[in-house]
Amino acid sequence: MSICFKKMFLLGVVLMVAACAASRDNTIEGIPTVEAPLHDAKLPDFSGHWEKNYQASDVFYNKFQLYVADLMRRFARGSSSGNREQGINVESGGGGGVNPASVNGLAQLAEEITRMPLLNIKQDGNGINVERENDFNLRCFYHDKEYVQSSNTFGNDWCGWSSQRMIFRMRMSGGLQIVHQLSLSADASQLNVTTTVASDSVATPIVISNFYTRFNSQDDHYDCRQTLTRNKVCTQQGHSK
Repeated sequence: MSICFKKMFLLGVVLMVAACAASRDNTIEGIPTVEAPLHDAKLPDFSGHWEKNYQASDVFYNKFQLYVADLMRRFARGSSSGNREQGINVESGGGGGVNPASVNGLAQLAEEITRMPLLNIKQDGNGINVERENDFNLRCFYHDKEYVQSSNTFGNDWCGWSSQRMIFRMRMSGGLQIVHQLSLSADASQLNVTTTVASDSVATPIVISNFYTRFNSQDDHYDCRQTLTRNKVCTQQGHSK
């Protein structure tokens, strides 16, 4: 199964689970809110090649264990007080409890979309393009706008600057939301990508924080072009072909 097909399959599973949720709410707990725009402040520059810093990044398995423990605490607290928290007590057939299908579907999707080891970011005054290895690019053509909104077959997209962060938000028609927040460390040596995956069938979103370090790509020293007969041909910059 290809990586892209696998991600689309996981997305479909999560959307179907979300469609069965007992209630709908466009504001899901844990989704980051939008702050005031930067106005005339200087925008941070994310451009460059980035490789994942595994020591500083979340280990998904450990984060998921903590996430499940938090869900169980919420359920226990809700049961003892007689309240039924949204998304926790939605098992079909009655009886209540944490819905394993909802949680596992959300977790599998979160793991897939946060595993990228390499990023290549291009940024200028008109927009930003985040190339993610084995996944589709994140693009935002903001130009002089505070934010950009668009609609597609899956739902609604929103992107733009919030304080010193670049935010990409995707809201699907089935109740799924995916938010990527990009921010730089004070010395601009580390890039943080915090991803929030939420569904209105699960009370608490999954939040994964990954850190990336700049590196010099070998491709920067070569001019490459695609040919029909020789595929990708590269020559060192400054030398004739």
